[in-house]
Amino acid sequence: MSQNTAESAPMIARPAMSMGAAGSRPAFLYVSIRDLLSRKISSGELPPGTVLKEAPVAGQLGVSRAPVRRALALLAEAGLIFEAGGQGFKVGQAAPVQLALRQLHQILTGEPEEIDRSPSWERIFDEVREEITAAMPFGSWRIQEAALGDHFNVSRTVAREVLWRLMDRRLVDKDSKSHWIVGQMTARDLRETLEMRALMEPAALDQVLPGLDRAWLARLEARIAALIRAFPQVEPQALDQIDQAMFQEMFAGLRNSRLLASIRRNQISLVVPHLFRHHFPLTDDLAALLDYARILHHLGRDEAEAAQVLMRSHLLRIGRLTLARLRVLSLLPPPRRVAWLIPAHQGGL
Repeated sequence: MSQNTAESAPMIARPAMSMGAAGSRPAFLYVSIRDLLSRKISSGELPPGTVLKEAPVAGQLGVSRAPVRRALALLAEAGLIFEAGGQGFKVGQAAPVQLALRQLHQILTGEPEEIDRSPSWERIFDEVREEITAAMPFGSWRIQEAALGDHFNVSRTVAREVLWRLMDRRLVDKDSKSHWIVGQMTARDLRETLEMRALMEPAALDQVLPGLDRAWLARLEARIAALIRAFPQVEPQALDQIDQAMFQEMFAGLRNSRLLASIRRNQISLVVPHLFRHHFPLTDDLAALLDYARILHHLGRDEAEAAQVLMRSHLLRIGRLTLARLRVLSLLPPPRRVAWLIPAHQGGL
């Protein structure tokens, strides 16, 4: 794809980011803090005039000051709090009122489950991965570690942890200058990873079958049957979730940790159908759903050998389709870029 084509064509929006596994919790700590403070203000527990400063709020919630700083900035933008003459912020326009730390603690920690304290890297991992995979068909990219941390308002240590975990999944790499690099996805990459998947995943299926939850298998089979009946009137996200179930959740109980790690490192080919579905009408996914239904039919009956043959056949069959989809994606304009992800040629490489 030429650079001129990319610059002249309109940008295509990225698929929407998910909120998390259950979709019920905010993705970032500062969002949890903002929502908590907003509720306390709306309920009157934090009355007009209450002074809110980074350090006391962070101390009572047991978090660092950075997410509190961003939460307060967002509340100020929303008009819920106002600068208090160099003394932090105050609720509303009333005269400043200083709460005792004990009183502030009781107000903010009355519902501690409202703050999601899962590790910081987990809260940003999915969004970082989504940004990176969306850019992979369009060239090589350099990740600016400091800018990544600033974007998500996390430390460089947290940003680095995310990048190391993405490196383990072969989504990023380090060059000779220790720069974090996202390499362009190539046809050779896809062919090699699909060959590896065809060797490993059917073999793993035989090992994991005895421990698979039969109720989970039945529910997955029913979901796929419903999508087949509704096709093509289905949402791309629904197909993404089925792919995740078939090729990630399916192997989660694999006892051979080295085999499991190798499987996950070679599933980069799943990026292509994910991106393709979110840009084009669903036309070629029905065959995959039918393959999945047949595989699950045999798994549900403990017919491991038949399921293995079908999975290997599926992975070999989708090779040409995946390569064709990659060629089409490479002709599209790149997705909207984020500040921490820049073309490698602009990074002084």
